[in-house]
Amino acid sequence: VGKRGLEQQYEATMRGREGYRFVEVDSRGRVVREAGQARADQQPEAGPNLHTNIDLELQRFVVDLFGDTIPGAAVALDPGTGGVLALHSSPTYDPNRFTGGIPKAYWDSLNTDPRRPMYNKAVQGRYPPASTFKLATAIMAMQDPLLHTRLDERQPVGCSGGYSYGNRYWRCWDKKGHGNVTLQQAIEKSCDVYFYQLGLKLQLTKMIAGGMALGFGDKSGIDIPYEQKPIYPYALEYYKKRYPRGFVQGSAALNLSIGQGENTQTVINMAKFYTALANDGWMATPSIRKHERPERRKIFALTAEQMDGIRGALAGVVSARGTAGSAAIQGVTMAGKTGTAQAPPYPDHAWFVGFA
Repeated sequence: VGKRGLEQQYEATMRGREGYRFVEVDSRGRVVREAGQARADQQPEAGPNLHTNIDLELQRFVVDLFGDTIPGAAVALDPGTGGVLALHSSPTYDPNRFTGGIPKAYWDSLNTDPRRPMYNKAVQGRYPPASTFKLATAIMAMQDPLLHTRLDERQPVGCSGGYSYGNRYWRCWDKKGHGNVTLQQAIEKSCDVYFYQLGLKLQLTKMIAGGMALGFGDKSGIDIPYEQKPIYPYALEYYKKRYPRGFVQGSAALNLSIGQGENTQTVINMAKFYTALANDGWMATPSIRKHERPERRKIFALTAEQMDGIRGALAGVVSARGTAGSAAIQGVTMAGKTGTAQAPPYPDHAWFVGFA
């Protein structure tokens, strides 16, 4: 009986039908006659084959990259169809050890390991998306009927390493600052100060509605069980319930604009969002099982010129002038975004989401 992953998801489909043999037995259960019974035997039927999108060579490559020491997760999707080419959570465990009863020592080691090997970090782990979310903020601002933010647009305050709002100094990740950059340059250099101002212009209510429209409040819909739903504010009511003594809308917007605050996403959900950046706004639902008609939906509409600019900015990230220059691969055009999410008192989470 399938207990985890694909085997659990498609248990009813893959199991097939059991067979039956009717025999006559004596009082001790011994067979005395097989032929001539009133009911005919039922032959077993095997279940249909399940065809997946998994690229076995790529899956092995990803597993080898992590080894059994680095905690983290990776997902590779076909952005056109949502087909899951590889999915891995590290460290993992040996399912064969569960057959016939798992040794207590091994079970205890799995449950006490702080790296949580029993927890699928790709679909269950929820982490602040940090700067990988800045593309969502940019799209909201570019689509807003009042802002119509352009890729060559600059903000009133240049980045000198931080931004003053209220009684707090909101720091940029680069203490030296990025200067008076455009939106395209702000994406390449991941300038927090630029996006702080973008968040304030959008205001909290539009950031909430925009994030929900882009899918950040929903599960990805991948076809394996126990996927966790991301945490994203569904309305101002969310903040009122969480902070009954009051909250500052501007501060909440500043946090959301850079992928922090009340926003935690799964690895699979961020990969799903980036399929839309690769596909002119069409977001594909991740699927391990191969489907004839993949599921896609339009989540934003930008002009061809705007899409070229967005992709150019993401390509700039994976270049000598961007924050992921070391990720460049010779002969391959890559586009992506790095993110460093604070999670005190724990170490930061490191992100990279992109396409090629």
